[in-house]
Amino acid sequence: MRITTGMIFDKGVQQMQRQNSQLLDTQQQVATGRRILSPSDDPVASARALEVSQSQSVNKLYASNQGYANDALRLVDSKLGAANDLVTYVRTRAVESGNGTYTASDQASIADDLAQQFDALQSIANSKDSTGDYVFAGYRSNAQPFVGNLASGVSYQGDQGTRTLQISETRNMPVTSSGDEIFNSIRAPVGSAFALSGATNTGSALVSGTSLGGYNGHAYAISVAAGPTYQVFDSTADPTHSTPITPTVTTSGSNTTLSFGGVSMTLSGTPAAGDSYSLSSVASSFDVLGNFVTALNSGNAAATRFNATQTIAGMDASQDSINEVRSGVGARMVEVEAQQNINGDLDLQYSETLSRLQDADYAESVSNLSKQQILLQAAQQSFMRVSNLSLFNYLN
Repeated sequence: MRITTGMIFDKGVQQMQRQNSQLLDTQQQVATGRRILSPSDDPVASARALEVSQSQSVNKLYASNQGYANDALRLVDSKLGAANDLVTYVRTRAVESGNGTYTASDQASIADDLAQQFDALQSIANSKDSTGDYVFAGYRSNAQPFVGNLASGVSYQGDQGTRTLQISETRNMPVTSSGDEIFNSIRAPVGSAFALSGATNTGSALVSGTSLGGYNGHAYAISVAAGPTYQVFDSTADPTHSTPITPTVTTSGSNTTLSFGGVSMTLSGTPAAGDSYSLSSVASSFDVLGNFVTALNSGNAAATRFNATQTIAGMDASQDSINEVRSGVGARMVEVEAQQNINGDLDLQYSETLSRLQDADYAESVSNLSKQQILLQAAQQSFMRVSNLSLFNYLN
C-alpha cells in the first residue's frame, strides 16, 4: 500500500482529534459528576432516567400539596378548637342563668356577655386562610359564608362543597368543611326538638314550652297573621308551604298554646302580625344562642328558663357537631403525615435510581482521564516524529 505524506498528516490529525474529544468528554464527566452527558452516550439509561426524573417531579408536587393540606387542616383544627371552647363557655353561662337568686339585671349582664360570644362565634365561622379564602364557605370560598347579626339572624351563604388537594396519585384529600354542616345542622336529642322564635319578630311572644309526645321528627314553620291567627306548615312533607295546617289554639292569660301534628308549643307574651316560629329537630347554633339572648333581655322568666334548657342541649349538640368534624380533620392530618413519609421514601428511591443511571464513577473517570492524557501526549509525540520523516532531510 502506498503511504503518502498527506495520508500521514491526515491520519495523525484524526487520531489527535479523537483523543482530544474523548479527553473532553471525560473532563466533563469529572466536572459534572455525570456519566451520561447526552442521550447518545447511553440511550437506554437516558430514557429510563427521563422517566424516573418525571416521576420524581410529580412526587415533589404531591409533597408540596401535602404541605399545603397539612397547613389547611391545622388551620381548620385550630378554628374548630376555638369554636368548641366558645360553645363550652356559652353552655356554662346558660347553666349559670338558672340561678334562682339572679335578678333581671344579672340576666341582662349574661345577655350582654353572650351577645359578644355570638359575634365571636360568627367571626370564627367566617374565618379566612392565608390566601384570603373563607375556610367554612364550601366551594364559594370568595363569599362570606355567615351573613347577618344577632338582631336580624344569621344565614348561610356558602354551599355544601368540600375543597380538596391531591396529595398522591390516588388520593384527593378534603382540606375544608362546609360551615352549614358544622354550625347550621346541630341535632336535638332523640325525641326532642328546638322551638325557636324568628330573629326579626316584633311582638313580645317568646317560646316558653313544648310538649312533644307525638312528635314525628318533621320541621314545622308557624306564621302569625293579624288577630292574631296562626298557620302551621309541615316543611318536611310540604316544602313549598302550599298546604297550611290550622292549629288548635288555647289561651291562658299571657300564654298561648298551639297544638298541631301531635305536638304543642306554648308562647308567652303577645305576638305581632308577621312574626314567625319554628319547631325542628335540626337547628342553627346561631338561632339557638340568639333566642337565648333575646329571652334573657326580655325579663320573661318562663321563656328564659325554657331557652336556657334549650341552649344547654343546643350547645351539647354543637359540641358533638364540632367534635365530629374535628375528629375527621385529625384523622386526615395523620393520613397526610403518613403520606409525607411515603413520599420521602419514594424521593430517596428515585434519587438513588437516578444516581445509578446517570452518575459517574469518579475513580474510573479520573483513571480514564489520566490514561487519555497519556494517549494524547503519545499521539502528539508520534505525529511530530513521523511528520519529520522526509527525503529532504538527507539532501545536501
